[in-house]
Amino acid sequence: MSNQTIIPGPHPANQTLADLAAGQDAIVTGFLGGRSLQGRLLAMGLFPGQRLTVCQNNGTSLVISRNGCKMVFGRGVSQKILAVPAGQCSRRESTCCCPLQDGGGHSEA
Repeated sequence: MSNQTIIPGPHPANQTLADLAAGQDAIVTGFLGGRSLQGRLLAMGLFPGQRLTVCQNNGTSLVISRNGCKMVFGRGVSQKILAVPAGQCSRRESTCCCPLQDGGGHSEA
């Protein structure tokens, strides 16, 4: 059994939260790590598909804002949370997990 949870669908722009710059919006796509870490993140209310903003990334800790609430993660945990920058989703569905910057959904290909 795999120790990662990722929402279905191709996400070529997947990166960790640790790779994102301050001020960048992103959509959580999954988690790397064991059940214990995944359980803690889910208990904190962090789920795949949620939009968040990186408020601060100083190399040792990461501050995010999600629905008006701020969370702080250490470097190790932030390297285990996968995300795609908002607006770079590769899905071609009428209801996409990441709102485009112009506010519209993806068009059918």
